[in-house]
Amino acid sequence: MHLEDELERLLNICRSSPSFTLRQLFAETAPEDQAIITFLLSLPFLLPLPLPGLSIPFGVVIFFAGLRMFLGKSFWLPPKMADKELPSELALKVFSKAKPLARHFSKWVKPRGRFFSRHPGNKRFSFFLICCCGFLLLLPLPPGTNAPPAFTVAALSLGVLEEDGLYLVVGYISFFLISLLFLSLAFWGYPQVIRWLGY
Repeated sequence: MHLEDELERLLNICRSSPSFTLRQLFAETAPEDQAIITFLLSLPFLLPLPLPGLSIPFGVVIFFAGLRMFLGKSFWLPPKMADKELPSELALKVFSKAKPLARHFSKWVKPRGRFFSRHPGNKRFSFFLICCCGFLLLLPLPPGTNAPPAFTVAALSLGVLEEDGLYLVVGYISFFLISLLFLSLAFWGYPQVIRWLGY
């Protein structure tokens, strides 16, 4: 797996035309290989960049990729979403900024705790959590709420791809914490939670 090479492939597709479709970016892949897609598309949410026109499509792709991996199926999107044209200029900016972040994430990942990371139940659980985080990312939620589920997706995706049990555990803990965050938002509202966090 070469994450930077895959990111460069996406950049080349975006450079070739003023617009692109998600179908062009992501051909059919084996079920677990879709974790490359969920990892790369989680990175833009971790950058201090606005994503007008991209945040919902990227969240949708993460949601469906997580769901398909959970079901053991190859990648698929609804035709209307797969063929929707998106601006290449913004995607180029986003993916270019994401390259150093991908390098940073992958620098520390390595096979660890393979008995844990290879366990079929743990893999399916990880895919289910990626799907849940994708659903959170595609929702029109308040500012600052995309980064926590995106970090969870990145950690779980790398844990699956590199059979790194430590990254899976980090992803599970992160999901538990974001569950508390979103439950707090649901019960007490965004302004009150932001006040508690000291912002």
